[in-house]
Order: sequence, then C-alpha cells, then structure tokens
Amino acid sequence: VIVDYIMKDLKAKNPRIALVFPDNEAGKADLVPGLERLKFYNIEPVAKEVLNPGSIEATSQVMNLKKAKVDYIILCGSIPQPTILLLRELKKFGVKVPVLGSWATCNEDVISMSGDASELFYGVSSMASWYDEGPGVARMREITLKYEPGTEKPYRGKTYTYGWVIATVKIEGMKRAGRDLDGEVLVNSLEGMKNFDTGGLTGPVNYSPTNHNGGSTWKIFKSEPSTGKFISMTEWRIPK
Repeated sequence: VIVDYIMKDLKAKNPRIALVFPDNEAGKADLVPGLERLKFYNIEPVAKEVLNPGSIEATSQVMNLKKAKVDYIILCGSIPQPTILLLRELKKFGVKVPVLGSWATCNEDVISMSGDASELFYGVSSMASWYDEGPGVARMREITLKYEPGTEKPYRGKTYTYGWVIATVKIEGMKRAGRDLDGEVLVNSLEGMKNFDTGGLTGPVNYSPTNHNGGSTWKIFKSEPSTGKFISMTEWRIPK
C-alpha cells in the first residue's frame, strides 16, 4: 500500500527510495514484501539502513540517507520510538523528504513527541483514528467518554481503536450465534461473517472457514503537527 501510494498517488518519477528497518523479525517481515513491491516498479532501494528499537541516536543512518540523496524513506516493521528518533534526526540534519511508516508507526504519539519534525510523515493503518468520522467511531467516543469523562485529549492512539474493533467483532459474533453459545458455535458464527460494517472503525470485516484474517483494508494517513492528528489521505484500500 505504501509503495503504491508513492508511485500512484504522489506520482513519483524514478524515485530514490530508502528503506529503514529494525534488525528483528518484524523488520524482516515488512522488508521482504517492501522489496518485492519496489521490484514490481523496477525500483532498487538506494539505501537500506538498520535502526533498532532503543536507539538513542541515528546520526550515521541519516548521514547515509542524505548522501544517497533519497526522495522517500519507507519504515519497515518499526515502532513509535525509533520513528520519533529518525524524524527528529532528519530535521536536525536538514533532510526534508516524505517518510512513510508501517501500521505500528501510525500512532499519535509520533506526532506529539516529534512535533513539526513529523510534517512530512505518513502512516498506513487498518484502524480509524479516535477523531475520525463514522457511526462506529462516534459510538466508541461516546461510550468511552461516558465512563471516562474529560479524557478526550490527548487523543487516544489507533491501538485503542484496535481493541475496540476486537470487542465489536466478538460481540457481533455472539449476537449472531444466538443463546446456545459455546466456543464452536461462536467460531462458526464468526466464520460466516461477510462484509461486516464496523461503522468506519475499519474497512469491511470478512471471515470464512479458510480465512481468519478478518480484514485486509488500509488507509494512508498524514501527520498534521498543528492539531496532533493523522488526516486520512485515502479511503480504505485492499492491497493488490
């Protein structure tokens, strides 16, 4: 989704793309499909830099990215902490290019802790933001603030939405299962769920006896440092 967004939506022409990733299983899991999708567009990354969780500086990585004259940076398998570090270091050394992160980086803490260094940061997520539109999102806010009044800000991250979606889908499965509920009946009920509408919390949710992924829809969001929000740049998309 990220690579396609660079090539199709941002209309990049012969882009110089760098990949930044942690040296762990999450990094490898994102790196492989990232390289495959770049290859689909006949693109070889101009740089591949390792930035691990817990790092306290990224000077050498940023200098290498600057030397490679990158146009775009894709973060693979990263988490908020190294993302915040990288954005700060890029600003410090005057490297002003779009940075696009995988789902774990699309977290409001990245904006609040990196400030205007996140001006060109994009994230992909399968979950709506706390402040997005849609009846399911509005209900999440309404019920949450009923029991925790006055906690609208700082905005809850998308991991909160993730937990809410898990509960929403499970409750829907229980309703469909009926009163004679047990584990097998619940699984059968969930496996029959087709195009379940979460009210904007996610794209449509689908299960079957051979597919337990639930959903495969994603949105690209862009950081808005002035408000601390991620703004939707696309509708829900299915990777192709």
